[in-house]
Amino acid sequence: MTQIREQVTAKIQAAIPDAEVEVVDLTGTDNHLEARVISPAFVGKSLIERHKMIYASVREWIDDDTVHALSIKAWTPEEGERCNPK
Repeated sequence: MTQIREQVTAKIQAAIPDAEVEVVDLTGTDNHLEARVISPAFVGKSLIERHKMIYASVREWIDDDTVHALSIKAWTPEEGERCNPK
C-alpha cells in the first residue's frame, strides 16, 4: 500500500475508530481513490451522513487536491456482509 493510501486509511480509522477500512487506488496515480468502510457507527445514518463522516476525515487532502477524487462505499456491518463478501 502506498503512503497516501495508508494515510487516508489512518485518517478514516481515527475518525471512525471501529471501522474496517480498505482504500483502493482506482487509476494507479494515488489521487483517485475508493474508500470501502464498514462500521457500526453507520447504523441509522443516511448515505449522505455516512459520506460526510468519511469526507470530514480527509477534507484537507481533498481541498488541497492531494486526493483528486474519492469514491465511497459506506456500509453497516450487516450491509457489508451482503455487499462486500470476502
